[in-house]
Amino acid sequence: MAARKRDRVANMVKEELTDAMVRAGYMPFDPLVERNEGAFWFKSDAVGIPHTFAAVQALIGFSRDGAVRCTGTAFLLSPAVGDILRSMPSDALLKGRGPDSSSLEYVDYRFFNELPGLELVGKAPWVITEADVPISVQWFENRVSGAVAKWFDDRNSLEKLIWVAEEPIPGTSHDRIYPDVLRATIILCIVNGYFTEAAGLMTTHLERDHVHPNIDSFERAAAFDSALADRFPEYRRARGR
Repeated sequence: MAARKRDRVANMVKEELTDAMVRAGYMPFDPLVERNEGAFWFKSDAVGIPHTFAAVQALIGFSRDGAVRCTGTAFLLSPAVGDILRSMPSDALLKGRGPDSSSLEYVDYRFFNELPGLELVGKAPWVITEADVPISVQWFENRVSGAVAKWFDDRNSLEKLIWVAEEPIPGTSHDRIYPDVLRATIILCIVNGYFTEAAGLMTTHLERDHVHPNIDSFERAAAFDSALADRFPEYRRARGR
């Protein structure tokens, strides 16, 4: 009985949230690979960078006593980035990101609870009864129209994305950036014809102290650079080779 009630409430959250997201300009879609049970996705093409789209993943979770909660994650995705990374040798990829990795299309992502303004809205509310469903949906809508929209606006051009890619991770050294965001940005520069910018990002990156020993290294970055130069003559020339 409790499981049926929980599932009924979860289905109501999904249905009402889907209607709300469609009204907000997002359409449901199924990613090629989904590892999270209870996740459902929405996409929007309202991003200014060609070969990218905005996506929101909604994830329903359950408490031990049967309450339901729907949290979210904002993604900037690019099938073009994924295709190019899948064509590279393994030593050019970040450690643990093989050709079959589901995250190769990720340009950048951020959990709703990591975005600014959480102190004003709180974490996603728990839903116990059907009457609580609108509260959960409204919380999600408010995050999408507020902090999530701002997050996408900060990434709606290559110029903005380049700035994001070179920003140090908060609370770390100036050399510590997100290597996956940087690599995706370099590829997007290339596929959009910004070869000088791509080369400049790579030059700066190879001069960094590589402080991500668990996923990146100078050798992996150099192999990534070589793989791009082999495939894209314009990039190779911009790199002075």
